[in-house]
Amino acid sequence: MTQGVIAERFLDERRAAARIACPPNLIPAPGQYLLAHDPASNDPLAVPLFPAGSFPDGFLAAPPLPRAWTPGLSLSLRGPLGRGFHLPASSRRVALAAMEGSPAALLALLAPALAQGASIVLVCDSPPQDLPDEIEIQPLASLEEVCRWADYLAFSAGRANWIEWRARLARLKQAAGPREAQGLIHAPMPCAGLAECGACALPVASVWKWVCRDGPVFNGFELLH
Repeated sequence: MTQGVIAERFLDERRAAARIACPPNLIPAPGQYLLAHDPASNDPLAVPLFPAGSFPDGFLAAPPLPRAWTPGLSLSLRGPLGRGFHLPASSRRVALAAMEGSPAALLALLAPALAQGASIVLVCDSPPQDLPDEIEIQPLASLEEVCRWADYLAFSAGRANWIEWRARLARLKQAAGPREAQGLIHAPMPCAGLAECGACALPVASVWKWVCRDGPVFNGFELLH
């Protein structure tokens, strides 16, 4: 286990919950995660941390984080783990859609998308306040319209409500949607693939897969089967 430190904790968690200082090799790529544990805690389970952005000596962690985690706290870290997003180099119209809750886990895609000259639309009902001026923000009600514009869609959704968001996204198949789509699925991941406990099992293309190991990012169109 490698040590990380909570360098800063944010009150407004719509953009990120904390800034974590850690070695560069531990910084997760967009969509990947780390397992973090407070060595002084009695809680036996580690907390998955998703990036909301990165910097040379660490990354921004998306919410939620335990309330007891305060600045200066040392963490044991393991990772990066899982499959992350793959932003095609040819994408010039990028849509990021938070189907529920905070869009923070999608925001790590902003820097690479802007670096390749892409236009970006963030689709969510609870947007952060301090996004770059280049980012257009639209409500979830405009998802279908935005997806007809986009050539790449990255979305996040919770497994607990997968039937609801799956039905909504399935309508995109009827329209001229994006050429590529990927979905980050949030689910309990107590074993992070070590024990195949099945707590994060998700049906993907008629096959059961583990979010912790086979995801948490999946082919978006396979999720609709």
